[in-house]
Amino acid sequence: MGVGMAHESVARESRSSRIRLIALSGVVAATGSVAALGGAAGKANAAAAFTAPTYNMTIGKPGPASVYPFGMAWDPTNGGSLLVDDYNNYNVKRFVNGALSATYSSKGKKPGQFSEQPSEIAVDPTDGSFVVAFAFNGYGYMKFDSTGKFLFKVTAPVAYYAPFIAVNALGEVYLVQSTGLSKSSPNIVLMYDSSGNPLGQFGTNGTNCAKGQFGVIRGIDVDNYGNVYVNDVSNHCIQVFTSTGTFEGTFGIRTDVSANTRGLKLDRVHDVAYIADAANEDVAVFNFTLNSSNKFASGSYTGTIGSPESKAGGTCTGQGVLDAPRDIAVDGNGTVYVSDYACWVIDTFTPLWATTGTPGAWLNFLPDPSLPPPPGGLNGANGVAVSQDGTTVYVADTFNQRIQEFNGPATASGIRGTFVQQWGSRLPNLDGPFSLDYPRGVAVDPNTGNVWVSDTRSGYIKEYVAGATNPATFVEDFGGEGILPGQFFYSDGITAAAGPPGDVLNGYNPTTLYIPDSGFAYYQVMQYIPGSTPPWQMVAAFPCGILVEPAVFNGCTSSAVDASGNIYAASFNEGVVDVFTPDTSSGIPTYTLTRTIGTNLGGPYGVALSPDGNTLYVTQSTKNSVNAYNVSDGTLLGTWGTKGTGSGQLNRPLGIAVDGAGLIYVDDYNNGRVEVYTPGV
Repeated sequence: MGVGMAHESVARESRSSRIRLIALSGVVAATGSVAALGGAAGKANAAAAFTAPTYNMTIGKPGPASVYPFGMAWDPTNGGSLLVDDYNNYNVKRFVNGALSATYSSKGKKPGQFSEQPSEIAVDPTDGSFVVAFAFNGYGYMKFDSTGKFLFKVTAPVAYYAPFIAVNALGEVYLVQSTGLSKSSPNIVLMYDSSGNPLGQFGTNGTNCAKGQFGVIRGIDVDNYGNVYVNDVSNHCIQVFTSTGTFEGTFGIRTDVSANTRGLKLDRVHDVAYIADAANEDVAVFNFTLNSSNKFASGSYTGTIGSPESKAGGTCTGQGVLDAPRDIAVDGNGTVYVSDYACWVIDTFTPLWATTGTPGAWLNFLPDPSLPPPPGGLNGANGVAVSQDGTTVYVADTFNQRIQEFNGPATASGIRGTFVQQWGSRLPNLDGPFSLDYPRGVAVDPNTGNVWVSDTRSGYIKEYVAGATNPATFVEDFGGEGILPGQFFYSDGITAAAGPPGDVLNGYNPTTLYIPDSGFAYYQVMQYIPGSTPPWQMVAAFPCGILVEPAVFNGCTSSAVDASGNIYAASFNEGVVDVFTPDTSSGIPTYTLTRTIGTNLGGPYGVALSPDGNTLYVTQSTKNSVNAYNVSDGTLLGTWGTKGTGSGQLNRPLGIAVDGAGLIYVDDYNNGRVEVYTPGV
């Protein structure tokens, strides 16, 4: 037994529990051999002696928006100000009288820095100290004083998916622990004292919207008397509890809000509850009353603030039009602040109960005007693809929710690397033609030159005509979030291959799409089958990579395919590249894990093959380098890359692509750019 097979026997047990049982009956399989997928690769020729590639050029530059407003809270101390969790910039911003006055923390792993994206914020109304929650941190929360000085981090009890937080006048903290992307997490509320010591919890999974039976929780706040209000998204209601977690009552009905609501915040002076409704693209408003003991008595739906974007894909027309409302804050005068995450602004409105002016009217923006990410600017880019002639480069600009097109190195020297166009915007209508939700994979179709996008969070696979077509046009999509055949839970990379050339179905030479699902440790091979419903059919599926809790969504991240149909898939958590070999003897392709390439790789994320198929390139995201391997025997040929910001240096390389001339394109994630290398002679 070789080294690769020995590794496979160990890993298979970990993977077996993740395998879906998929009925292949009714799936139209490709006839003939799968062996012709890809280019002229897959030969057993020995690769030439390795010489490290040299820096050629840089494409793109860091380019975040001014603010990505996610959670918000009003600080009533010192005259009042607005605190905003700036999600994709990894910091907290303070606005005073509409102007930016301070920025707290930064991205990093030092005490007080944010290693994860801040999702919700709450302010102690007595002293202005604030607490910050993180959706994917695997711990509790962080606390800062009113000047932004870091005080402490709460690490227990662990709350994996904890994007919402509240604090009362005693400094006691309520932290949501919910399902969502972590399917195994319970729906509860964790309680802590002002020093971060645990006080217990309340709630359980349920569907009755009563007595702490919660579905997905998105939003929590407290009133002036310590009553706790919880936005129970799945059950379409608000549940109310005493400060110690005793159930008091519920209000709201299914027709008042959608199944995709987000933050909940209170107007504590006028007893009004606001819920950001992402799907309806507005803010739902509820009145509530308290009894003589200042406990919850009743609540009722009042109306909405804001209006939905009318165009799928979003234009951020503003002035009360909301594309992706995420949270609310209310100042002492009742003015309502709404974070529009997709449009990089905070909208302000008069309350519905206003007696002067127009109730619910839009007032202004923060900042005004909005400062979106600049064309050509990248923020958290995860994927890169290039046309074979090297003239066009596409980048999945993940945290800017768009795809960007650049002139490649093969274009005229005066325009090489320049920005061409962009498309995409985050909207709740995620199957809309230009709606993108954290896209992480992009590929060029070798049959048509069209662009395929793996839209990670929505689960949709989308096709566009771009390149010489400006603006880009939408062709089709398929998929959606799920675990059924043809659905995707958290897909990252995508590979498009022509063929097989000898397998012409109804006069059409099909494109084959290879899609690893990082969030389910599963891999799907999709092919266009004319006359089928739907036309894109899954022709093969198999386990790929392993999941490690709580660091999920890293099963297999990307892949490359050679001319023999072998799949080279990066297994992020195992530190190897898995090689799957096809067998079409039964008519329906099946794949077997035959060997692995590499050992103890540092977060292998992107893989690509040289034009002759003899060399495999693998990015090491945690070691800031790229490895090159001889495909035929898996031996390491060499490594290049050092951590830094200089030309050719890398900081968390992710996606990788190779054009027909052999130039290598590396998605330099933390540096906000794509580095291009010329292969060694």
